[in-house]
Amino acid sequence: MTAATATTTAATVRARVTDLIDGGTPADVAFADRLIVSYLQRWPVLLSRLADAITEMDTEVAAYRAHALKGAAGNLGAAAAAELCADAEALATAARWDDLAPYPHRLRAALRNAADELTLVLVELRG
Repeated sequence: MTAATATTTAATVRARVTDLIDGGTPADVAFADRLIVSYLQRWPVLLSRLADAITEMDTEVAAYRAHALKGAAGNLGAAAAAELCADAEALATAARWDDLAPYPHRLRAALRNAADELTLVLVELRG
């Protein structure tokens, strides 16, 4: 992951969370908090299960896990991670295992970058 991608991810994540709490009500902030915590807890497990499905060459499970990660990342503005997940989903659907093999490593970097930024945002929300 490049520094430019990391900077872009920080900006898009922050913009999305700002959209989520636009009303500024305690309910808006609580919703954003829950969404962020869910992402932080789920992405490592989903990625591990995606890697397992790729190893097992399980088209259905790999595509499903990539799709779930795409939604989780996209919901919180992590566009670079969501794009990689979409690519992985397409490759899994096409059973292009050799092309898909490096994706868990690529996704880990992108998803972790989003998680790092979301952790900072969560600290600020709970301020």
